[in-house]
Amino acid sequence: MIVTDPRPFLAIGVAFLAALLVSFSRRYPNIREGWSTIASVIMFCTIFSMVSGVLNGTVYEWTLFQLTDTVGFTVRTDPAGMIFACLASLLWIPINFYSIGYMRNNHEAEQTGYFASFAVCMSATVGIALSSNLLTFFVFYEILTIFSYPLVLHERNQEALLASRKYLTYTLISGQLFLAGTVGVYCISGTMDFQAGGFLQIGMAEPWVLQL
Repeated sequence: MIVTDPRPFLAIGVAFLAALLVSFSRRYPNIREGWSTIASVIMFCTIFSMVSGVLNGTVYEWTLFQLTDTVGFTVRTDPAGMIFACLASLLWIPINFYSIGYMRNNHEAEQTGYFASFAVCMSATVGIALSSNLLTFFVFYEILTIFSYPLVLHERNQEALLASRKYLTYTLISGQLFLAGTVGVYCISGTMDFQAGGFLQIGMAEPWVLQL
């Protein structure tokens, strides 16, 4: 049973909101880290509140907007995606507390940027887990790529700069290949929605095309 419910989107959105609040709280470390802590707990509780329904066969779905009649920016719950979403959101809670202690004790620079970027990365990670189609998956994948960059560059030294450039090059290239593949799948199958058995079936195109 498919139920229209905003909770999948709210679970993702709370971390985006936290990233904004963290950015505006640069001068107040306790408040800044408080936003991150509160968001991590809310995200996990929101996701966990859907577990029993998913186990009973309910699919919670929310579409933010429709790009075409058949493609929308949609998030939905399924058993496999919920496993990853629960694990990611649960781990954010202890990681957040560890990060606070580590950053403060080592007097790390750019702490605000770290917590803001990490919050967006967590949001994108859960978004990937709950994506209903390739379009949504691609958008969250690119968001994760972009906002992981400041984390790789965090030390702001020559080694970190070199590593971050390599990281950005590798991930952006793979992202563009992913986009090309997504467009190809849509042109052949007419859909981007994840489905049992996969997108492409024998007879949809020439064998050599499907093998690509």
